[in-house]
Amino acid sequence: MRVLIAGAGVIGTVYGAHLGAAGHDVSVLHHPPRTDEIAALGLAARDVLDGSRVETGVKVVPDAAAGRYDLVLVTVRADQLVPACARLTGLVDVPLVLFFGNNPEGRSAIPSGIAGEVRLGFPGVGGVIRGGVAEYVRIRQQPTALQAGSDPRLAEMEGALRQRGFRLQRVTDMDGWLAYHAAFVACVCAALYRCGTDATRLAADRSTLNLMCAAITEAFTALRKSGTTGVPRNLAVLHSPALRPVAVRYWAKTMRSQAGELCFAAHARHAQGEMRGLGDQVTARLANTPATSHLYQLLKGSPPRTGR
Repeated sequence: MRVLIAGAGVIGTVYGAHLGAAGHDVSVLHHPPRTDEIAALGLAARDVLDGSRVETGVKVVPDAAAGRYDLVLVTVRADQLVPACARLTGLVDVPLVLFFGNNPEGRSAIPSGIAGEVRLGFPGVGGVIRGGVAEYVRIRQQPTALQAGSDPRLAEMEGALRQRGFRLQRVTDMDGWLAYHAAFVACVCAALYRCGTDATRLAADRSTLNLMCAAITEAFTALRKSGTTGVPRNLAVLHSPALRPVAVRYWAKTMRSQAGELCFAAHARHAQGEMRGLGDQVTARLANTPATSHLYQLLKGSPPRTGR
């Protein structure tokens, strides 16, 4: 396939490098200074757990109209979604345009006017860019999520990633899945902000971990009662009320590991606008839902206003 990556941070670099290594023709949409480096050195990613490294040469293109693509992978932060979409209005033909990141509003948040078949997904990795290389970990508990459907281009992407060792899941209600995941990650990052975005410090702070887990449980319960489907099953089980002590121990262990820094703390540190924006979206969505005092305490620093 001919693939265009829009957003060459950690996620775009990791998936672009692996798709290139699987034999696909990868281009990256121009966005300096990062793409100046990519034009010279290509995309490079290193799995910090097993030390494996993947590199692929790519073309950096000035705009979306510079070529014809089968797949456009949009890997930008939630607060960059609108300007990223504005750069895709020049797409030719009808490519598959896969939005691959935090987006609690799902398909409704994506502006019209994109010449392509819009689909939603979410990456199963986290990491940082160091020296031009994406240093990342694959999240075992969260396989790469792709919207369910029969589009052959999505199937080809899935096959290529499985060939490269990724675990994948197809999600029927990707809009709902993204709403639940946004609530989850907003709570985790809010807890990290209370601890100076230090994952090790959060691991030792049982009071904040308890508040975080209580808030996630409340958010999931409120979303479910509002009729939102698509909850990530593993997170729903872990954050059921009866398993609160298990969840606290689990997150303490996770935050002490490399995943705590690479999957959560690093992103919380470098994307505070996005994470705080997600928190605002979550609390606004659940403003009229009872029994969310821990959620509001964590995300807003105080209980919700009365009158519900």
